[in-house]
Amino acid sequence: MKKIILGASLVFSITFATHTTDCLAQAVDPNQLYGMLCALCHGADGKPTDQGIKFGSPDFTDPAWQDSKTDDDLIKSMTEGTDNPNYAPVKPFIQQMLGIDVDVTTFVPKVRSFKGQ
Repeated sequence: MKKIILGASLVFSITFATHTTDCLAQAVDPNQLYGMLCALCHGADGKPTDQGIKFGSPDFTDPAWQDSKTDDDLIKSMTEGTDNPNYAPVKPFIQQMLGIDVDVTTFVPKVRSFKGQ
């Protein structure tokens, strides 16, 4: 009987944990996360804030900068970082700060939306 209860508890726990993680991942709004975290340096309008300038944040509104980066370049910088020692990659940063796993590809359209503004 104990084995049945233990087994059922384990199945329930795994199912609940997986479902909760899926719900959190689905609930992530890249615009909201950008506003909460990224805009502190990159600016709400895509232009770096004073703090962002100190850290070397790029100007997302600059068409030349936008044209110099592929979507894969943006994804790689968000997951692995850049050669800028002041930059913290987005994916591990969000995992550490909020405890959720985020699909950083959802941020690419947000970054692209600033081009030429």
